[in-house]
Amino acid sequence: MSEQRERGVPDWRRLLRWRGLVSPLGAVSGTLAAMALIYLGYDLVKGRLSPCESIFRETSVGLSTRVRFLRAEGELEIGRTALTELDERGQMAALNLKTCCTVLDAGRIDPEQFLTCKAKARDYEARVEDIVALVRTAMKDGAARAPAAEPAKAEQPRAAVVASLNEKVEAARSTSRDFNREVVEVRRAQALATLEAMPAAHVEVAAQEREPNDDPLSTNIVELDKWVTGSIGAAKDSDYYAFTTPGTHRDWIRVELQNQSATLEPSLELFDGEKSSLGSVHKTTKGADLAYAFVALPNTRFAVRASNYYGESMGVYLIRVAAAKAYDTHEPNDDILSARPIPLGAAAEAQIMDKNDIDFFAVDSGSGAGMMAVKIDNRSASLHPSVTVFDSSKTSIGEQHNTTAGGEVATTFKAQPGTTYFLRIADYYSDGAGDYALTVARQ
Repeated sequence: MSEQRERGVPDWRRLLRWRGLVSPLGAVSGTLAAMALIYLGYDLVKGRLSPCESIFRETSVGLSTRVRFLRAEGELEIGRTALTELDERGQMAALNLKTCCTVLDAGRIDPEQFLTCKAKARDYEARVEDIVALVRTAMKDGAARAPAAEPAKAEQPRAAVVASLNEKVEAARSTSRDFNREVVEVRRAQALATLEAMPAAHVEVAAQEREPNDDPLSTNIVELDKWVTGSIGAAKDSDYYAFTTPGTHRDWIRVELQNQSATLEPSLELFDGEKSSLGSVHKTTKGADLAYAFVALPNTRFAVRASNYYGESMGVYLIRVAAAKAYDTHEPNDDILSARPIPLGAAAEAQIMDKNDIDFFAVDSGSGAGMMAVKIDNRSASLHPSVTVFDSSKTSIGEQHNTTAGGEVATTFKAQPGTTYFLRIADYYSDGAGDYALTVARQ
């Protein structure tokens, strides 16, 4: 009986069932009906959507419908994994096109770039349509072809179809990758165009960042006191800048970021010459300016990383590195070998620049022996002054300090004639700074 029932089935249906190329015509009809319902439902609501959302829905629905047809009619030849990737890349293409539309304001800002994005999306749709067309052709060929006398010969057309499908799937993947790269460039180009449209007032721009500068191994070297234009053009983008401090003085260095957008949430991170992080600052306010200040040794290399704090915002900015020249006229005098000579009886105006600063001075006792008076007049409300006296052999012979911020210090020592003495001035707790005047005189 089963043989008789099989004889009643048309030859082309038996062929398609054996080859596994297509499902029954009822399934095909159901798929086409589903496509019609999806498009009808879309037409009813697309008039209420924004232009960019409408473009996204149209592209997404069209690609999803094609993939749904392929799942029903060609999964055996294409493979479930490849079909899932085609579906995901289809949604990605729709999102990319929506991004272009939003960034470029539906083509009003840069029509050429918008058209390029649309062309890339249409190219991906065309690649998927090629796959659909190949499956439909295989269905028609299966319906018209009689059963093969030899199974091996029957497998030859199927192998050719599978090879062609694999080739077209790979072409769709390549088109999707190209489109993704295109969208990244569009976003970055538009960020730079925004910078050109919003020039900073009273700021002389000396240079522009050059990509790639996304890691410590590919930094842009910048000159001190020169403004550089830059942009954070993607969610995970960051820009690295390297600089060297001035060659003579220990000084305050200030990294300044001026936001030129209303979207960027700025972040700055400082690295030493060994690429170790030294600290960071950030603002969570979109469009805020930012600065990072630190004290650095002379002729020392650093790098700074500019980025978006949450890893989401984009924007353009200006950045520069400036030396504050906050040191006093006696610098550098940070050790006893570079002690600055001062005359007896005259006040030496100086400064403890930061908590780690130390000042050394040298004073000659002259031809007579006797007691010497040392006095520190505090010119700040933050310095805890400390003075240590050393003899000519650089041995400590006395120390005096004041633990009150802003307090004064006075001490004495017995001097030998024709002898040089050294004085070390610092903050007693190594956590304060401030201006002072030092006087050494005979009693």
